[in-house]
Amino acid sequence: MTFARTLLCGGTALLLSGAAAQAQEACSTYKVAAGDNLRFIARAAYGNPDLYRLIYDANVAIIGAKADLIEVGTTLSIPCDPKTAAAVAPETSAAPESVTPVAATPEAAPADAKTIAAAPAPKPIAIVTGNGYAPFADETLPGGGMMTQLVEMAIFRADPGIAYNLSFVNDWQAHIDALLPSGAYDLSFPWIRPDCEGSNMLSPGDQARCNDFVFSQPFYEIVDGFFATRDSGLMSVTSYAGFEGKRICRPEGYTTGVLDAAGLTAPRITLLRGSDAKDCFRALAAGEADVVSVDAEVGDAAIAKLGLISTVGQNPQLSTIVSLHVIAYKSNARAVAMLAELDKGLMEMYQTGEWYDIVSSALALQRQRQ
Repeated sequence: MTFARTLLCGGTALLLSGAAAQAQEACSTYKVAAGDNLRFIARAAYGNPDLYRLIYDANVAIIGAKADLIEVGTTLSIPCDPKTAAAVAPETSAAPESVTPVAATPEAAPADAKTIAAAPAPKPIAIVTGNGYAPFADETLPGGGMMTQLVEMAIFRADPGIAYNLSFVNDWQAHIDALLPSGAYDLSFPWIRPDCEGSNMLSPGDQARCNDFVFSQPFYEIVDGFFATRDSGLMSVTSYAGFEGKRICRPEGYTTGVLDAAGLTAPRITLLRGSDAKDCFRALAAGEADVVSVDAEVGDAAIAKLGLISTVGQNPQLSTIVSLHVIAYKSNARAVAMLAELDKGLMEMYQTGEWYDIVSSALALQRQRQ
C-alpha cells in the first residue's frame, strides 16, 4: 500500500476517490473518467451512494478482486435500480422450459482423478452495533449511520470478498459484557478507547476494557462534552469543580474515563446511567439529573429529537476530544486479525477521500435533521 494510489498515474484513475462522477443513469453503461468514485457513480445513478457494491459486483471481472485501480476510459455496466426493477417486474411469467443438464462424460476426466470435497466457506464475520447513537449508528439513518458506513467501506477496501453480517442490538453494555466475550459476535462499534496507558486513573470497568479488548485505529474523533438546562447556570461553569455534588447522567456502555480524568467520581458526583443518550436527556428535562455527559454530536441529535433545543445546551468551556473505534475480544483470534484488515481499509479510505465523503455527507444530513 502506498500513497501513490491517491494520484493519477500511468493512465489509471482511482476507482474510489473523491472526485464527482459525470452524469449517468441506471440500466446503462458508463465510461470511467479521471478521479471517478464508485460512491459518486452510485449516487448519480441511483440517488444512493451506498449502492456502490451493486456496481462493483456487476463489474468485478473488469475492476478486479481488490477494487483498487481501474483504467480511465473503461466502460462499466450500471445495473438497473433494484427498486425500479422490482416495481416494473411482471407479476407472472411463463415457466421456462425444463432443461436437462448434460453430465460430463467419463472420458472428460483423467482416469486417476479423485473426488475432492469442497472446503466449507469460512463463517462470516459477525458485527454488532446498536441504535440511538445518531449520527454514528442507527438503523433509521442512511447506511445505518456514519460509523456503519465507514466500517463497511473499510471492509470493502480491505477485501470485497470478506463475508460478514451486521446486526443492531440496542443493549450496548451487553456487547462488551456478553456478546463479544461469548463469541456470539466478533466485532462491535463504535466504542471510545479509554486512556489505557494511564491505568492508575481508570475505573474498574475501563480497566477491564483495556485488559480484555483490542481496539482498531481511530475511525473518527469526537468532542465529549457536558449538557445542562439553560437556566441551571451549569452551562457557564469554567472548571469541573462546578459539577461537584451534581447528578451526572452518562449512557450505559460509555467509558467513564472522561469523568475519571476530571475528578468527577463518587462521592464528588452521583453517576447515573441511562440506557441511551435520549434516556439521559429525558432525566435532565424531568429534573432527575443535573448534567448529561455525552459527545457533542450525539447530544445535539438527541435534544433535537426530543424537542429540547430551547431549554438544553452544551457547556462551551469544558470538553474532551476522544476517538471512536471498532473493538474485538482479545481471545477471538480471527476478530483481532479482522481489526488489522479494517485498519488497512481505513488507511486506504483516508488516502482516496472516501472517509471524507462519508463523514461530510453524514454530518450534512445531521444538520438538516436538527
